[in-house]
Amino acid sequence: MLSGLIIAVALVLGGLAVMRFGIFQIRKFKKGETKVTKKVSEQIAFLIFFVIILGLILYSVNDLLLG
Repeated sequence: MLSGLIIAVALVLGGLAVMRFGIFQIRKFKKGETKVTKKVSEQIAFLIFFVIILGLILYSVNDLLLG
């Protein structure tokens, strides 16, 4: 029971860290400090990564609230 809670909290914190990193990247992009690559494969990989992180966050929050 306690190990499940620790895993859920770790997933939430990891997801928040990834989102914070994404926010920094968006700010750099708006300032023009980063270059945008237009490769479709990289955009698809980023989208898949984002969906996985979002799913893990929702799963962890759901487990914390209803578990």
